[in-house]
Amino acid sequence: MRGKKRYIKLTKKERVRLENGRKTGKKATFRQRCHYILLSDQGKSIEEIGDIYQTSRQAVANWFNRYEASGIKGLHTGKGKGRPAIVRIDNKTEVKKIEDLVEKNAQNLKPVLTQIEEQLGKKMSKKTLQRLLKKKSGGGNDSEKSALTNLTRQNIKPNAKY
Repeated sequence: MRGKKRYIKLTKKERVRLENGRKTGKKATFRQRCHYILLSDQGKSIEEIGDIYQTSRQAVANWFNRYEASGIKGLHTGKGKGRPAIVRIDNKTEVKKIEDLVEKNAQNLKPVLTQIEEQLGKKMSKKTLQRLLKKKSGGGNDSEKSALTNLTRQNIKPNAKY
């Protein structure tokens, strides 16, 4: 065991925010990090928290440092993690060029991929191209579902008997 044990003491307001983050946070890692801090407030040591989550003592200590420096915002994963996009949606010139190429040859995407590589210098798979086009068009299950629920809300009268 190294040095003095370290705990984070929370105010009532901080505890409520962390509990809310732990219950409703979008990412599992964020919810887990909120729980680290809450467990510390309950008197659990860094080693005990590391044992619970099967992670290193240093990883937990690093999140303690981030929480103390930046508060609950410090528990979110920073930008720049993960693989960068081949083509960004907000790059309108590249996206427009790709859409024009797809329009000319919509039935067969293989020649489109070759043209994209030649003209833009971007190599991508057919699946990546499909995902890009789907994102750009705003298609997909989520938007279809929301459009359907909006239509049904308009057409259904309250307290109607079926």
